[in-house]
Amino acid sequence: MSASGAVNWPPEAPVWNFRWEILDGDSEAIVFRDVLFRGKKVFHKASVPMIRVHYDSGNGPYKDQLSSGNMVGPVKVYEHNQSGFRHVVVESYHRIGRYHLVDRWFFRSDGLILPQMHSAGLQHPSTHQHHVYWRFDFDIEGAANNLALAHMNVGGDWGYGPGWMPLPQETWQVTVSASNWAVLNKGTNRGYMIDRGPNDEPNDAFEPADMYVVAYHGAEDLKGRLGTAYAAQIFSHINNENIDGQDLVFWYVSHLHHHHPGPEFEWHAVGPLLWPLGY
Repeated sequence: MSASGAVNWPPEAPVWNFRWEILDGDSEAIVFRDVLFRGKKVFHKASVPMIRVHYDSGNGPYKDQLSSGNMVGPVKVYEHNQSGFRHVVVESYHRIGRYHLVDRWFFRSDGLILPQMHSAGLQHPSTHQHHVYWRFDFDIEGAANNLALAHMNVGGDWGYGPGWMPLPQETWQVTVSASNWAVLNKGTNRGYMIDRGPNDEPNDAFEPADMYVVAYHGAEDLKGRLGTAYAAQIFSHINNENIDGQDLVFWYVSHLHHHHPGPEFEWHAVGPLLWPLGY
């Protein structure tokens, strides 16, 4: 059964406003819609359409989706205080076979967003990798006039500060070439920087990309129908389209390596850090 809600937080003087929902069937975990920080648009939609799992033993691979159908208990919305900051947290707990998964999002009072995927359990007694796909449909102050940038490990100044190179066309990258990324509104230079998470491990042959950025097309928002156990299929959306000053979608991929032998119920967490710029 689906569930939904709205958040206006903190209640005494809201800085975060958004709607959330979780569905069954072709679900994409908790979906956040029309996310505003300090009254300014950040996301049209943010979600996790799939998790792909690859075992070194040859078992699988698997494609997992988090839905209300495999959720244990209700979605929780609560306040959390840490290191002098207040957060509103939205999370859900799921069981898929022998996997335990928690989809947890922190929205901090200063604008930082921390999407996290926590995983424990072994489907097979072998080292394996969970590849978690976050889909961020940014609408920085609206759908139009957005721009993606990569902070190149070696590079000049393209007008956005040393190392920050605009990405004018659809593409994909790994952290060998870029250390982090950003999505800005070209008119205001307001936006978000996407930092690699501290627990995100290197890409591999099963999922070579750390990010994809593509032009927005409604028909390409396939929710949980996108991808298979053998291929994420995001490459099929990369057609060399212009995304300079356009409506774009940023895919971030975490790689969670679960090494065996080890405690079966040891929790691992991955996910990016999304830092506000100019708010």
